[in-house]
Amino acid sequence: MALVRRTVAVGRAQVQAVGSTAVPHQGATGIAPVPGAPAAGQEMAAAVPSLPAKPWAVVTGLGLTVASAAGAWNINQLMAPSVFEVSSQMSVFAALFVFSAAVERVLEPFSRWLPGRSQQERYEKAVADMENDVPGATNAAAHYKAAVDQARSSRGILMWGLATSAATVLAASSGFYLLRMANVNPTGWGAVPVWADALVTGLVVGSGTKPLHDLINKIQRQSDTTLTPV
Repeated sequence: MALVRRTVAVGRAQVQAVGSTAVPHQGATGIAPVPGAPAAGQEMAAAVPSLPAKPWAVVTGLGLTVASAAGAWNINQLMAPSVFEVSSQMSVFAALFVFSAAVERVLEPFSRWLPGRSQQERYEKAVADMENDVPGATNAAAHYKAAVDQARSSRGILMWGLATSAATVLAASSGFYLLRMANVNPTGWGAVPVWADALVTGLVVGSGTKPLHDLINKIQRQSDTTLTPV
């Protein structure tokens, strides 16, 4: 729900001229209230339901993921890279964190072309009009705020699709397979096809660095609790 609030500014008090016999108005604002106008200090609000992401953004994100899975299969058929080896399971999470951060930095310059910029500009203009008491600006700001929320959802799905597809292709090209690296016998474990392992790696990397960072911290806290002498 996109909610926009504003408070009507308190009017300036009228000052009685010296020697005048007029009786000053005793209202809270110093100005006689205008019939039909909002009272001074009264809060006004407008709300518009926030819509989900655009359907084309959802289809595009899923399409990029499916295309990356097909690309991982073709890469495995042509190159068949060896599995990336790590020394411990904690090293797997550390490598994933670095991998995710690298993918985020590579895709960051392309985010300027994703949805949201024009909606944000219209919303900021509506907020400025609302501060200047332009009629209808409060409702317009609420509608533009809902458009910004929808664009942000579409932007997130598109970024997820781009990050997942890029990470899947990179994982298949370098042999960075999450499930095989976490297994005791990486080279001899074939329960999951290589292309599916690359896709799983891409999905994990596409979720971003924050979930991985939280997971690493949780594992470290559990390890410290286990190793702490009683």
